[in-house]
Amino acid sequence: MQQLMGPLPVTDQSLEHQPESYLPWLHMVLSDFEEAQDTPDAPRLFSMLPQSSNHTQFITISSTSLHKLLKAAGIANVPSLSANKGANEFIQHQESWWNQYTACINFSKRAQQSRRCFKFQVQTDGVSVSVLMFQPFAEASTQTNIAPPPPPPGRKRKRQQQGSSRKALFTAVVHSQQAADSLHGGRLCQSKYESLSWSCSRWQEASGIKFRLQKAELWISRKPALAAALKATPTAKVASSAQFLQHIRHRMQHTAAAQAHYGDRRHRQLRWRSFIKRQQAYSAICKTISGGNSDTIVAYGDAKFSSSCCKGNPSTPTVSLRRKLGHCCQVYNTDEFRTSKLCCACKTAMDGMPLPLLGNPGRHAADLF
Repeated sequence: MQQLMGPLPVTDQSLEHQPESYLPWLHMVLSDFEEAQDTPDAPRLFSMLPQSSNHTQFITISSTSLHKLLKAAGIANVPSLSANKGANEFIQHQESWWNQYTACINFSKRAQQSRRCFKFQVQTDGVSVSVLMFQPFAEASTQTNIAPPPPPPGRKRKRQQQGSSRKALFTAVVHSQQAADSLHGGRLCQSKYESLSWSCSRWQEASGIKFRLQKAELWISRKPALAAALKATPTAKVASSAQFLQHIRHRMQHTAAAQAHYGDRRHRQLRWRSFIKRQQAYSAICKTISGGNSDTIVAYGDAKFSSSCCKGNPSTPTVSLRRKLGHCCQVYNTDEFRTSKLCCACKTAMDGMPLPLLGNPGRHAADLF
């Protein structure tokens, strides 16, 4: 077994330098998984190699990338790539290089009208392009900053606890009256809070995922030959090299038609519209949780759930939502280990909840915990 493995332990460095050394071991595991497909609880098959998509992928081109591209294209007057002096010279005159070999001067002029400047970085899929612009902060006022008035007595910063859930995108438990009374020594807690939640269907509707899937399905249905060819693509989750070659041949045979379909103007506009809707949905979620107050404290549950609620459903944000919240309020990761078993007040194990058996109310199943 160890002879089939690559360098141990498996690290990011070993995978980067010798990724092919782990293929024999993956081939053996995949072969065992194929033999176990007729058994109950059969393991899921996987592909040993990365799979391409019919959608074109975006790449980022910065000044350093442009330097390498021009040098690889054989441009004579480009500074030497190996010499640090030449690379520094290219960075110092990067604006002239961008203007000479790209059309960035066209949108740079437009950006100057809105007080923005081009930051010498673009993202492109070969057809469309996204440009990184920078808008400097307004000049600081010469007047002395006046501290905001303190909050009124008895008013505290808003605290929220957000947990990961497979049934909902998130459920922010702002307050529980019974738990708050117990934490106050049995005294009635006078603070008024509420709970809020976003379901997965609401996220898919607000972020444009549902609309994008409906449009994509409608457009592919108008090309039955291409739809049938894509649906008949042989699986790549096979251990046999002959079967994998069948997958490669089928994909290469229909690659041109698939890229022409998914790379047309309406699909690019749909992708851009979905990006805008997704950013708006992120903004709405963050505003709902924080209430527009940067002093809001959010306890974010660190349960490692999959980004997809159920198999076959579109994924929902988990890490990205945590990152977006960190830009508008104060977020703290909260360990969720045994949080459903321990009491939130005394941290001791709670009594199990007996579950009655269906058809026999007199008997009970095992405790829930």
